[in-house]
Amino acid sequence: MPVGFLSIAQKPTTSPTHKADPIMLRKKSRNSSRSYLYTCLTICVLTSIYWGVSNVRAEPYLAIQEGYKCSKCHVNMTGGGKRTDFANIYVQTRLANEFFDWRSITKKAGEDDDKANPYKTDSQNSFFSGRLNEYVAIGGDFRTLLEHTNTPGSTPTQAFNQRKHNIYLEIDLIPEHIIFYQTLSDGGDAREIFGLLKGQFKEDVYYFKFGQFFLPYGLRLQDDTAFTRAVTGFTYGITDVGAEFGYEPGPWALHIATTNGTGSSLETNRDKRLTASVAYVHKLFRLGSSYSTNKNAQGVETNIKGINAGAQFGRLGILAEGGVVDDSTVEQRVAILEFNFLFSRGNNIKLSYEYHDPSKAIFENARERYSLVYEPFLNQFVQLRLGVRDNQGIPQNPGLNTTFYFLELHLFM
Repeated sequence: MPVGFLSIAQKPTTSPTHKADPIMLRKKSRNSSRSYLYTCLTICVLTSIYWGVSNVRAEPYLAIQEGYKCSKCHVNMTGGGKRTDFANIYVQTRLANEFFDWRSITKKAGEDDDKANPYKTDSQNSFFSGRLNEYVAIGGDFRTLLEHTNTPGSTPTQAFNQRKHNIYLEIDLIPEHIIFYQTLSDGGDAREIFGLLKGQFKEDVYYFKFGQFFLPYGLRLQDDTAFTRAVTGFTYGITDVGAEFGYEPGPWALHIATTNGTGSSLETNRDKRLTASVAYVHKLFRLGSSYSTNKNAQGVETNIKGINAGAQFGRLGILAEGGVVDDSTVEQRVAILEFNFLFSRGNNIKLSYEYHDPSKAIFENARERYSLVYEPFLNQFVQLRLGVRDNQGIPQNPGLNTTFYFLELHLFM
């Protein structure tokens, strides 16, 4: 069995007549993993205190660290997809480690930019908003990975994987009020195409959304393989067709959607899927809850419910989410605890622990996953992600005990 980045399981010394208990070995491995996790977390907390909580600059990796709602940075009010004008400004002026002044490369020798445009500096000329004009804007995401996987008893594998290549189109028919949105390329993510009608009630934003879109459930983590995403089915690879209403009074964010419940496939019955979420968002923390219920053509009803939370302590951001998936025959449980330490501008270290119990009725069947990821924003258009994920499941199934290493290039606009 290969050595994981947080799991060092020493092979016990046994006599020829004594066979080690695989369950006890797995428990020892988990205890070792937890001890390494706690050690890393302690280092993060102590380092955060050393750098000083009160003097930290607000350049977060996650919206939780800044106290923003999803609608602050995404055209889709519940997150994901194209970024808003505010998000473009934020990434290029506060989040990136360095602003790449690409126009200076093409500037002719001796050219006086101040005379040609006395109101803009080179850096301001290099700012990319994605706006083609007042009514049309574009955006995009491109992710490609180099992956290395170790599976017990098997030959290690390496592969390139193009995870995402999306182009986004936003048409503001009436700016800030009537918006048409579409994902132009199906590159990893499911297609979104919807109309968004926005208004205000006593200065608080409300909206109606019609079309095909991601459902408003839980924390929209970037990693679709996270248990809280993959098991519940609320990933970037799945959309549904229907209508959604949202209202964001003050620090609250309320969203409710009724959809076919068949993904992007044709409807098969008269029942509709109901998905809702509510969150209280403060500058230093957030609390939220989500619920979804759906009945398929065979009459099987699936209920999914969860809670989530996040908080910011100086350079250290913490988020957590837990959920239950019950289809009347099997009840599954999932959870994630994630720590993000911003040790300098544009440089984030992510440490997470995940839990998945595929069936409440089966004893000793749980799975765990530990992740350590370094995420630097090199400039306003480029991010690298270097990480390792260590999976631990029942020892009889090697596929549940893999160690996964990856290097990802993320280009965005």
